[in-house]
Amino acid sequence: MASDRSLDRPGLAGGWGALWYLVALTGTAVLSFVLGRALGAEGVATLAGKLPWYTSRAAGITAYLLLSATALLGLLISTRLLDRWLSRADVYALHEHCSWLALGFAALHAGALLADRTEPFSLLQVLVPFTASYRPLATGLGVLALYLTALITASFYVRAHIGQRMWRRLHAATFGLYVLATVHGLLAGSSSDMAWMQWLYLASGATALFLTLVRLLLAARAGARRP
Repeated sequence: MASDRSLDRPGLAGGWGALWYLVALTGTAVLSFVLGRALGAEGVATLAGKLPWYTSRAAGITAYLLLSATALLGLLISTRLLDRWLSRADVYALHEHCSWLALGFAALHAGALLADRTEPFSLLQVLVPFTASYRPLATGLGVLALYLTALITASFYVRAHIGQRMWRRLHAATFGLYVLATVHGLLAGSSSDMAWMQWLYLASGATALFLTLVRLLLAARAGARRP
């Protein structure tokens, strides 16, 4: 969501990009494992039998955290609130990396359902929205969110071909993606009735709302200054 030339400065997108990507991937993988064990593992035998379910559950939460980070970083770029401490190139690169990681964990979240025996999903139900027997509306929104994540993530690489204006319009769909993912999690997530997960949704949503209001306020001020 940023178009400033400062994004072209060397930063994480350069030599440090691979290191940040490795750190982010390792951290989120560990988080997935810890969540999978913490969210109800009942021993080795039970864990083995429910491993796809635990994997999908943990991957879904991790994907939501990464998606939230992606959306919030995009808002921080557009509001320039981090410019005093971090280069825009660094924040933009982290924004892009989080987007890829969110896509990867969202795909794992969906793919693990194919091996789940607790609530079996067919390939058709995983790929086609609103065809699942389990909460079809909520799962359908999740499938749409997965496709939209893939589209927005891929847009980083076609930006030069489609033009800045079209890219910004496409990237604005991140707001819709964030809403889709949140509603999907609230309606279909097996952890959505837990207090800690509700606080996570609340904290993420409140932060996104605050940064959106800041962005709108800054845009209004900039418009008022124009002759």
